[in-house]
Amino acid sequence: MIEVEEKGNYAIITLKREEKANAMNIELMEELYASLRSLENRKNILSIIITGSGKFFSAGGDLSQMLSLDDVSGSRFSFIGHHVLDYIENNEKVYIAALNGPAYGGGMELALACDIRIARPNVVMGQTEINVGLVTGWGGAERLIRYVGKSMAGYLLLTGKVLTAEEAKSLGLVHIISEEYMKDAEKLAIDISRKNPDAIRAYKLMLKENSYVLERSMFGKIVSSQNGKEAIKAFFEKREPKFV
Repeated sequence: MIEVEEKGNYAIITLKREEKANAMNIELMEELYASLRSLENRKNILSIIITGSGKFFSAGGDLSQMLSLDDVSGSRFSFIGHHVLDYIENNEKVYIAALNGPAYGGGMELALACDIRIARPNVVMGQTEINVGLVTGWGGAERLIRYVGKSMAGYLLLTGKVLTAEEAKSLGLVHIISEEYMKDAEKLAIDISRKNPDAIRAYKLMLKENSYVLERSMFGKIVSSQNGKEAIKAFFEKREPKFV
């Protein structure tokens, strides 16, 4: 259900459950988490692209599996999804969602957990849980409030509105719209791999904590580090830096 391809300084994870529109059940989420943990140990990999196979990025959580859940197993289903998406959001690597097709419900939650989102022009996305009588279970409501504000998040959550790629971009939920979405995602991953890995990790922490004190601390550590000095020297010497 998950395909992982390592390409030098970045990796591509593809959801491969086309017969179910890449809907995510517990087994897929556990396989995804195992893949993420495996890539965590690859220190040369700075960014990870997540995409879907076939026509969908992901139709969301697997409703057929949800139908059999009771209160206990339902909480576990939510816990596993939360755990995986929190891992993506808080990980020191850069995650890029390459949206090849619709992202509904949990599929949108997965995209929102990533740092950067690139979408094909025909992509649509929405927190559509309310349309099937449910609510977000993997942190989607919290992330949506954080990204677009409480008022707009409330509108999207309560109506289950499906956004076009352009509408999502106008709200800051999509960063780039491109027919060559995967090519652009890989170009971005390659560009990130050329940057100071210490600075990348510092920014991920700063985006999470949002603190002036942390920013000052991170600046001091980065500017005085071996990689920081190398970046400045390379700038003056008009050459590519060689980071460790």
